[in-house]
Formats: sequence, C-alpha cells, structure tokens
Amino acid sequence: MNEQERRSQRAAAVTMPKQTTNIISIIFSAIDNAIELYLGSFIKPFLRWHEVFYASLNKLLRKLLDDNASKIPQWFTANFITYFRTALVIPTLLFLAWEYWILSAIIVLLVDFGDFLDGVVARYWRDRMEIQVHKKEQPASPASSDNEFEVVTTGSPHTLHSWVHSHRNRSYGGFVDAVCDKAYVVPIWIILLSTIPSSNHLRIIQYAAIIKLILAEISSGCVRFQAYFSSGGVAAPKVEGFDFSTSAVNADHVGKAKQTFEMVGTALFIMPWTRFVGLFFLLLALPLAYESVRRKVKDRVIYVNGVVKPFDFKTLKFWTQAKALGSKLIVGIPGEKMTDMVLNACASTSVDEVIAEAPTRADLMFLEKQGIDFVIMSTGQQQCVTDEVVNAGRCLIIGEDCVCRQVLAKADKKE
Repeated sequence: MNEQERRSQRAAAVTMPKQTTNIISIIFSAIDNAIELYLGSFIKPFLRWHEVFYASLNKLLRKLLDDNASKIPQWFTANFITYFRTALVIPTLLFLAWEYWILSAIIVLLVDFGDFLDGVVARYWRDRMEIQVHKKEQPASPASSDNEFEVVTTGSPHTLHSWVHSHRNRSYGGFVDAVCDKAYVVPIWIILLSTIPSSNHLRIIQYAAIIKLILAEISSGCVRFQAYFSSGGVAAPKVEGFDFSTSAVNADHVGKAKQTFEMVGTALFIMPWTRFVGLFFLLLALPLAYESVRRKVKDRVIYVNGVVKPFDFKTLKFWTQAKALGSKLIVGIPGEKMTDMVLNACASTSVDEVIAEAPTRADLMFLEKQGIDFVIMSTGQQQCVTDEVVNAGRCLIIGEDCVCRQVLAKADKKE
C-alpha cells in the first residue's frame, strides 16, 4: 500500500463519522419539526380547555381552603400531600398484583388530582405567610428574597444562611414534587409491562410506548437532580417580553399536558376493557415526554463582560443569575494584564469558561466563533456588544427588579 492510498483511507475514516453525525442531526431535526407541528396543531388547542377546567377547579378548592382556614392543620402542607400521594404507589402495586383493576385506576386518578392539589395548598400557605409578614412589618431576609439585604447588628452572634442553602429550601417543594411524580408512575409502568397479553397484535406498540416513557421519565428525573444540587443559590430571573424557545407551547404547558396524558392514560391502560384507549393517551404523551427532556438538556451558552469594579457579592449574584438562564456561562475579560480579574472569574463556581483578552465590544463574528447564544448585561453596565448583536436580538439585560429583558435597538427605543 503506497502513501497515497493510506491518505485516502485516513480521509475516508474522518469523513464517515462526519456523515453519520450529519444524518443523525437531520433525523433529530425532523423529529423536532414533527413535534413542533404536533404542539401547535393539537396540544395548544387542548391546553385552552385544560386551562379553563383547572382554573375553575383551582378557584373552587381555594375558596374551600379560605372558608375553612381555622380548621386546616399546620401539617397539611404541599409537601405532606406530595409524600402521601407518592406512598400510594405501594397499595397501587398491591392492587395490580391482585388484579383489582378498578381500584388501581381510581388511585392513579386520585394521585393525579393530588398533584394539582399540592400546588393549590402551596399557594394558599404562601399567601397566608405573606399576610402575616405584612402585618408584622418585618423586612425581607436573605432566606426569603434574592434581593440585596442589610445585615442587622444585634450585639450578639447570629446565623445567616448561605444563598445556596436558602435557595434550595425555597425550591425544594417544586423539586420533590417533580421527582415524586416519577417515583410513583415508573414502578406502575414496569408492573404494567407484565400485564400485556402475549397474543395481542398491538403488544409491540404497548411495550415500546411504556418503555420509552420509562426511559424519558428516568432521564428527566436525573436532569432534575443535577439541576437542583448544582444550583448556584440564586433563582433564575423572570424573563419578560422575550422567550428563549420559539415553540408555540412553553415548557410549563408541555409538562401539564404530559402529566394529564400520562396519568389518565395509565388509569385507562390498567383496566383491560379500556386498554387501547389508555394506550392512545400514552402515545399522545410520548412526544411531550421527549420534548420535555430535550428542553431540559438543550445547550444555551451565555456570555458576560467580566470587567467590574468592585468585585463583590453583587457581581457574583449577577453571574449566578446569568448562569441560571443557560447551561454554560462564559466570562470575557477585555484588556491585557488583567490577571486578578481572570483568576476571580475562574474561582467563581458559576463560571464555566473565561476568555482572557476578550474584545471590549463583542460582535456577531466573535459570538459565532465562541459558540455564544446570548450576551447578558447588568443595569448600569456600559454596552459591551456592537449594534449588530443588539439588532439580532441576542443581547439581554437583567434589571434591578431581577427581570431579564431584551435590549432594544436604537430604532425601537425612538418609537
């Protein structure tokens, strides 16, 4: 074999993985487009009826809670409901083993109702607490707010919780609610695999649907765990007038529709005489389960200008907020001999990469080269991007009210 043949083989070996990658990208792009069509044509109209029903139910339940406020015990919290409905997985599995199909299906529907009820109860207790705090006229503490706070001098040692500890306490309810949903339904799906008749001509579809849902929910749970335990201690800013996703249905609504289809479909699938109706609902949930995981793992690279004076907790908070809006945070340090600032950025747990000697004003070519999706600035910060970046809608600003908005182009400001 001569040298030219060896080079041809090496070139072919390099080309094959690229072609495979391109084919996979095309396949996933086609899947994403099909799911987007499904969301816009079917899920969006369905959600209108879904919202009307649950808004009415929320109003009714909230009125019951307010009218019986004196009778509601302190232990009746959202977390209690979450733990209780998750524990119902044991009687559900037992009833399935004993072939009590109707009782098993009823418990599944009650658990789905409990998932809605714990949200109503959580909002009820939060409103009660805000009323009590307002009456006492107590200032906000770092445990209840991400805003700046003043350390009160008491003349004696006193303890303040870190931002990470406080943030995890506040977000624990949402985290455990999502994880417990999966802890309940996944074991039931595993048991249901053994109830599929071997002679059924749709058994392959049934196996495939349930196994894919199991894998999707386990993946989603793993992402939830990683996000909760790696959170930076500051909640992501509220995004106003702008949406990172171009989808017709936002992430919260995708989750609501998925939960409804999964639980109703599971309840119907349990009963042999409604199994095919339940399978239909589970098949409706499949694209939503895929989309839910895809949005959680989608890369979004954020860039901030790291030249700040002084480098204090406000800077760390801003960087943490910026990281919470994406999956990766890059800090750029313009100028030469900025060793201290570069090392400060490298030492921050929110920062993934630091670009030394970055341009003073980032342009689109720089963003594309570094794989950056959005540039985020803080209030009062000098514009660190060119006008073309602003016009492209890729520059955002976090205001003092902790709301993230898009930086408007000069023409839009004049209007």
